[in-house]
Amino acid sequence: MKIAAILAAHDEADHITPVLAGLRPFDLHRVLVVDDGSADGTGTVAAAAGAEVLRLEPGQGGGKGQALRAAIAHLRGDAFDFYLFLDADGQHDPADLQRFLDYLATHPEADFLIGSRRLDRARIPPRRWRTNALGSWTLGRIAGVVWEDSQSGFRLIRKRVLDRLDLRSEGFAIEMEIAMKAADWKLHWAHIPIQAIYRPGVHRSHFRGVLDTWLIAWESLKC
Repeated sequence: MKIAAILAAHDEADHITPVLAGLRPFDLHRVLVVDDGSADGTGTVAAAAGAEVLRLEPGQGGGKGQALRAAIAHLRGDAFDFYLFLDADGQHDPADLQRFLDYLATHPEADFLIGSRRLDRARIPPRRWRTNALGSWTLGRIAGVVWEDSQSGFRLIRKRVLDRLDLRSEGFAIEMEIAMKAADWKLHWAHIPIQAIYRPGVHRSHFRGVLDTWLIAWESLKC
């Protein structure tokens, strides 16, 4: 099984090296870092750690959504089985990828695997978890799928599923847009327990509860 990893990064020079080091033991097919207009040398640090780097210059990118769409377009012509999405700021432990692989070993039909921090939610500030839960429940009801952690940035998605989605989001809503549009297909979903890592001042949520839930639903369903 071949896996291509995508990490969108903006000014993550201080955090991305251990994340990339944590992925190294898995011998992934490709590891692509999208340097989204960073001013701190994130791309140089990522390249030194062995990653392939796709640079979006300041003013060229449109946030995480644009970065992920650029990465998908960059990798689409290659032959592999799964896209791996992992946040570059260290809020997920790359070692938890083994849990995804263990699940696939016994459930090879799985198409869309989402890292779930539900069992480790005590480490996440209550207000942040409540907005996550609101979005997960509301958008899950619309899509007809039960999601435990819709804002998780740790995902493994089968390539043939993702490549057929028309993605348009420019901000962090891209992750929910992917899930909402994938819900139109008869997929095998899985929630993989992962650790919750939260450092105040580093891992900040910009999710605005009811407003962003509505905006994501609208953007996902109108296309």
